[in-house]
Amino acid sequence: MNKKKEALERRLARLESSLSKEQARTTQVMNNIGWGTGMRCTKCTPSFRKEDELKEKIRLVKTELTKFK
Repeated sequence: MNKKKEALERRLARLESSLSKEQARTTQVMNNIGWGTGMRCTKCTPSFRKEDELKEKIRLVKTELTKFK
């Protein structure tokens, strides 16, 4: 069981780093959108699907880790 806990902790660290990278990418995409884009385009915001998926995976790993404590 100890090995499984260590594996979950490593996975949690990896997911959190992936989430921070995805948030940085999303911020970059939002910063590259021009001021007048909202007037010309119907879609002027990036997708947050990847961020939401990563947050859900992190939540699931954290709930599994609480079972070991």
